[in-house]
Amino acid sequence: MMKQQDHLQIFDLTLNVRSPLFIGDGRTYTKKEYLYNSRSGKASFLDEQKFFTLLTDRGLVDQYTQFMLCDQSDLWAFLTKDCGIPNTELTTLTRYAIEVGDTSDLGRVNCLHTFQRDAHGKAYIPGSSLKGALRTVWLLQAVRADQSTGHSLASDDNAAFPEEQYVNQLHLRLQKDGSIASDAVNSLFRGVQVSDSMPIPNEQMALCGKFDVLPDGSFPKNSKKGIPLFRECAIPGAKVRFKLTLDQSVLKGRITKESLMDAIQQFDDYYKQTYSARFKAPSGAVNLPQQPHLILGGGSGFFAKSLAYPYLGEEKGLRWTAEQMTQMFSNHKHQDDVKPYGISPHTMKYARFRDQFYPYGYCEVSIL
Repeated sequence: MMKQQDHLQIFDLTLNVRSPLFIGDGRTYTKKEYLYNSRSGKASFLDEQKFFTLLTDRGLVDQYTQFMLCDQSDLWAFLTKDCGIPNTELTTLTRYAIEVGDTSDLGRVNCLHTFQRDAHGKAYIPGSSLKGALRTVWLLQAVRADQSTGHSLASDDNAAFPEEQYVNQLHLRLQKDGSIASDAVNSLFRGVQVSDSMPIPNEQMALCGKFDVLPDGSFPKNSKKGIPLFRECAIPGAKVRFKLTLDQSVLKGRITKESLMDAIQQFDDYYKQTYSARFKAPSGAVNLPQQPHLILGGGSGFFAKSLAYPYLGEEKGLRWTAEQMTQMFSNHKHQDDVKPYGISPHTMKYARFRDQFYPYGYCEVSIL
């Protein structure tokens, strides 16, 4: 429940994960660098120091070097069968193990991207990731309430959404002419603090496949094999807890618990009608609950992180985004986004988990 300490309002914020949620740490592993045990259906990640000590002590360094250079890629089979290391001993060399939530095309997967973890190896979501998502939904509400017209954005790589005109509202630092300085000192979001999350248990983590889906619900080139990579995700049903602190000495009622929940509702409505409604769900997709969702993390896509559409309007936003996408990804046929697709980007990212398809990063939010 909310605690009041002078001007500080401290809330418990919980993300109820409804679809696989990926917050990457920037690391990737090839098939030769993690253990997959098909009998347990789990992937394990080695403690490198313990592993290399074992290789040295057992005189296995040369054999391991040959394994790394050859076509064989199953590290678990190499260690248990070729090197004779019992599975019980391997477990003492691993940092953690998680479910492989999509085994259908495991042979094609040549790398996996891991989740953010702390110094103790516990999965967690940085407060900055959640604060960024809350900032986006709040800004969308502010943009839609702005009645001015004729907005434009530059078409070059330096084009930036002018968010400062919406958030830099404090009078803490003025220019020489007396106008409000447009910098972080005057940002309303100085009054919003989000803690890093509590650790997410490994039982609530899994490896999920990644897929692109076109507006007609098909997979590019009629392939259901997906992209040859896995992402380590928090799974549907996980509950991730944070502390949210609103400093009302800064905010003065301009951002409240209620206004944040309203902004999430408005963002969810806008996302559905402007973007996700343009895509037919692929065969095997889950029906997510109708509650408002905050959409965040890797795979949630350009639309969940950009305000070009609400700022420019749908028609202008489509043309601008298609132009940006064509510049950045010249081989992905984004010149077709305006016609025939009528939406840009023209693919939605899906995760496959336990034989079902989910759009990435859908979370219900409670603030108590």
